[in-house]
Amino acid sequence: MKTFNRIVICFSFVFISCSALKTTEIYGTEMEIVDNVRSRVMIKKFNAQDKNKSFLDFTSQFDNLITVKNGDSIVLNEKSKTLPMLGYANSCLIFNNKEVTIIIDNEQTIKLNKEQLPKYKFIYVERDKNHYKIEYTNNAKSFQ
Repeated sequence: MKTFNRIVICFSFVFISCSALKTTEIYGTEMEIVDNVRSRVMIKKFNAQDKNKSFLDFTSQFDNLITVKNGDSIVLNEKSKTLPMLGYANSCLIFNNKEVTIIIDNEQTIKLNKEQLPKYKFIYVERDKNHYKIEYTNNAKSFQ
């Protein structure tokens, strides 16, 4: 009976210590043509003119192993830490016509909205503990 009680207590601590993953999605204006200068420069520099390509940027509050799966490929798999002066951690180019899964520290999984991805060139992921804000936009942000 003591073993059973220990098991119950251990499982209780595991469930109490787990916190739920929360995501908030924000959608910007959909545009056929991205027309601000910063956005056009980024698209040209990284050869992302193809409508099936988008930028995925990780911004504030990261100090984690970030893995990004794009369809069957892994496009990012590295420890990323937000640079405090810039508010920027890491980025990658994704194909927005394939499923995109973000895995944080091999524990938390976030799937991006596959229906919305093709409408936007820039996707920003911001972290605040277990709350992730995902912003879909057609305007590149500045990291200073």
